[in-house]
Amino acid sequence: MKKKRQIPQDDLQNNKKQPNAYEDLENTQSNVSELIKKMKFRELEEFEIQQFIASHDEQKFLMITGQPGCGKTMLLTKCLKQWQNNYTTIYINAMQCKNYTEFLNICKKQLNVKSSTAKQQTRKVIMDRLKELNTIITIDEFDNLFKVSEKEAFDLFSLSKHAIIIGISNDIEFLQTQSVRYKFQLPQFKNLILKPYTIQQLQELKYSKYVYLYRKYDEKAIKILTTRAYNDKGGDMRNIIDIVKRTLRDKEEFTTDAVNQEIGMSVFDNKMKGVVTTLTLHQQLILLGIIALLKKDSIQLEIDLPDLIRKVNEIKYKLSLPLSVDVEEEINLLKDYNLLTTKEAKQQKMGFKITVKKILCKFTAEELKYQLSDLDAFKNILQQL
Repeated sequence: MKKKRQIPQDDLQNNKKQPNAYEDLENTQSNVSELIKKMKFRELEEFEIQQFIASHDEQKFLMITGQPGCGKTMLLTKCLKQWQNNYTTIYINAMQCKNYTEFLNICKKQLNVKSSTAKQQTRKVIMDRLKELNTIITIDEFDNLFKVSEKEAFDLFSLSKHAIIIGISNDIEFLQTQSVRYKFQLPQFKNLILKPYTIQQLQELKYSKYVYLYRKYDEKAIKILTTRAYNDKGGDMRNIIDIVKRTLRDKEEFTTDAVNQEIGMSVFDNKMKGVVTTLTLHQQLILLGIIALLKKDSIQLEIDLPDLIRKVNEIKYKLSLPLSVDVEEEINLLKDYNLLTTKEAKQQKMGFKITVKKILCKFTAEELKYQLSDLDAFKNILQQL
């Protein structure tokens, strides 16, 4: 039976003195400890990881991939906390490794093995130590090892005979490319892909409450900010948190009106107004239709295409304009101006699954209203919206 090693206090102190290279994952992620406790929407992936750890495969190598900010490191942080009683856990950020030799030295230090100068001897003492312990080695920014050491980094697959290796990276394309380049036959490994958070999931997480716990703010305002940031950054939670923090900085109170002013009046300047004035009349009418629909729910920036077509035709009818213009074609042209994107989604209707086209707006109703405010022809309509 392998024994779990307890890390001496001296080692922990040394690790803290060298945070770039040796800091524990728990310390590295201390600023998101509250987020870990409240982590949601990753239960299935967590179950798959635990199943992999509990499996009896002779060689265990797991890759966790997904776009930046989708919670890969945070999920592993949560899992590692659960494993600490039964395993020796090692966390290494490969961005701090100049080469594979330095990676081995960090492993050696965290395993508390005796010093050795020769690389082959270092590798041997590490392998011997791993045979004695139940060890999980987590390597964040995993692809960086293959950038700095390339061929040598494939030795990690040998380590996985005696320890569970978990690599965290945005994708595995580099692994496949390098294996072909060096004619290395990759052994079987599992790749768990984390999908980005949806806008609904991000809004439900309400992580801004933990960052600004003692600030006064309008919850609806935070949701608007989150939605706007999501459309800029996709599901990258770290970037979205940064946007929210920058916007809220030095503000003791934050309301919906303040958000609309912050992101509608100062961030988007007269350059965007200039773009809007160059659009055709029908394209400007589409923006009016979007404003009218978004005003019904200022948090969501996603609307159904059929609803937009009906609203635009309603506005045209009130203005005594012809309805013959192909609204969908004009919407496709608006995509070139980076005002919106389109997608298809499955919906349940009358017991049947149907495909509905969606419009994902990149601006809130207040932003669009501001950008159209210089157009005299629409002043009366804008006042009513």
